[in-house]
Amino acid sequence: MTTRDEAVEQLRMIRSVMERATIFRALSGETALIGGAVAMAAAWASEKHRGWPWASWWLGGLGLVLAFNVFQILRMRAVHQRPFWSTGLRVALRGALPSLIAGGFLGLLFVRSGQEQAAACLWILHYGLALLAIREFAPKSMVWLGWAFVIFGVGALAGVTGVVDAFTEWTHRTNGSRLMALAFGGFHLVYGGLIVTTGRREEPTA
Repeated sequence: MTTRDEAVEQLRMIRSVMERATIFRALSGETALIGGAVAMAAAWASEKHRGWPWASWWLGGLGLVLAFNVFQILRMRAVHQRPFWSTGLRVALRGALPSLIAGGFLGLLFVRSGQEQAAACLWILHYGLALLAIREFAPKSMVWLGWAFVIFGVGALAGVTGVVDAFTEWTHRTNGSRLMALAFGGFHLVYGGLIVTTGRREEPTA
């Protein structure tokens, strides 16, 4: 490889790293705080609902957070003068979408049968899996957030299905809205608060 080729390759790698950082800065503390607040509001609003009315509050909250997330990405792209539909964004979506689509579909099947607790567990679990699926492009803090969702989702699902007696008693005292509030509300608020107050933006993992 010539010196010129080496320089081109180094520039390509630097551009790739900057692109990844730009994407995940848009998924930083501000977005997490908005997501956590919206989840808490949806939990309060859906507390006394069942079935599709219950799910509609959460789907509406998801739409709000996605809209804010797109706004964040567009804002970052404008600052750095880069296209919205970048290679990095496409790769990240290819990694995350399978888990999100599968979890969303399975959760809605349980909503249809009136099992909001199970639906909440599946949404929590698959969201965590989606975060872990893009761990090569994400900050380390987001990887830890993914593990928190996966562990919580597995534990809650074990309790809801009666597999683990210690968790079963706890899940009987809660419902789907409260499970969602603990995970999507609590985890995101803690994560976002830590990022915002420390001002840290970790570099993407290798």
